[in-house]
Parts: sequence; structure tokens; C-alpha cells
Amino acid sequence: MTTYTLNVHVDTARLVELKDAGYHLCLARKVNNTYDCVWRADERYLMQNQYRWAQEYQVFASQTSFQVGNVVRAESNVQQIAYKQECDFDKSGIMHPPRTDPKGVDGTFKVLNDYSAISFAVDAKLNGTFSVIYQTPLAIKGEIQFTPKDEVRVWFQLTLKTGTIVSDIIGKHIDVSFGTAVEKSISYGEDGDWHLVG
Repeated sequence: MTTYTLNVHVDTARLVELKDAGYHLCLARKVNNTYDCVWRADERYLMQNQYRWAQEYQVFASQTSFQVGNVVRAESNVQQIAYKQECDFDKSGIMHPPRTDPKGVDGTFKVLNDYSAISFAVDAKLNGTFSVIYQTPLAIKGEIQFTPKDEVRVWFQLTLKTGTIVSDIIGKHIDVSFGTAVEKSISYGEDGDWHLVG
């Protein structure tokens, strides 16, 4: 399984003001062509920071209201899932273990919802810990397909928590698309701007 690495450098001239003001270093992962949850809100960032992940996912049902600032919570059991797999969410509200999707497409997985309309969310592992990368904006019944991308948005923001629903990112940010690369490096410079450096 391929491991991806994002190196984030923060200029020391900026560290003091960012820390003193209470900014968190935030990452979001693109799913279904949008960034809607904070994958990591890191309070303990330093000058050099490294974030690593592979294609490791979990799915669950969530009744968290899709409003900016809400933190996504799992309200069903959680199941690990991989590309070209699907999970059944049954009439009792139980998420069943994944099975091969006979119509599976590489880079996607599905939940088949036989319960009433409800939202679903996806966790992805980052630096060894699963956290939310996406929640469906609407409650859905039937088939829900998820397409995570190796595209990450990085920014600084005050008081955000991991798993928080976001919409428009406040302030400057950088989008990092990995494509066929497995490692990328970015820098938050003395000029207060983000730069792709490798």
C-alpha cells in the first residue's frame, strides 16, 4: 500500500505570532470534489512537520447537523473499508463489514443505506490515527459513493478542532495535489504566504 507524505515547514519568524494568537495548523482532504471537514487541527506544530497516510478508510452513520463549526460524531458502529468495496447499513442502523462491490471502481467505495435517510461520514488515517475527512451534506437513503482524493488543503485558523465541518477557508491556504507523487513539501514563509517547495 502506497504511503503519502506531506512535509510542512513554518518559518521561525512566523511561529511566535501564530502560537501566541492560538492558530492551529489545519489540514483537510478532498472527497467527492470538496473539502468539508478538518482532517487535523494541529496545535503542536513546530518548524518542521510531517503528515503521512495510506489509503485506509472507515465509514459510519452520523446525525451531526451539517453546519459550519459542528464536530462530526459517529452514531453507528464503524467499519473499515477499501476501494472497490461496499458496506450495508441495515434497517436496524448497523453498519455491516465490507464486501467486494461487483461494480466497484478504483478509487471509490460505497455505503448501501437500507435505513431511513441519514448522513454518512468517512474517516482516514493520518499519522496512525483515524479522523474524519468528509460528511455528506444531506441525509441520504440508498447508495452513497465516496471518492477520496490525494489532494490536501492546508491553512492556519483559530480554535478549530479535528473533525470540524468547514466551508470557506478563512485566510490564506494552499492546495496540494499529489498526482503520481508520493511526497510533497510546502512552506509557510516569512512573507506570510504558502509556497510549494517540492
